[in-house]
Amino acid sequence: MMIIPNKLKIGDTIGVVAPSNPIIGNNIEEIRKAKQIVEKKGFKVKVAKNIYSNTLRLQ
Repeated sequence: MMIIPNKLKIGDTIGVVAPSNPIIGNNIEEIRKAKQIVEKKGFKVKVAKNIYSNTLRLQ
């Protein structure tokens, strides 16, 4: 059975993660601009604390 999530609504939070590689170099500015655009549309943006990290920590 296919699971179809509800559509996003203004005021919802969108999470940003970097699961395979960190955001570095020119991509940092792109993420900042994208965050501003999404926030201007009325959404909240939460960026993972390790999105800019280039080290892997295994617990």
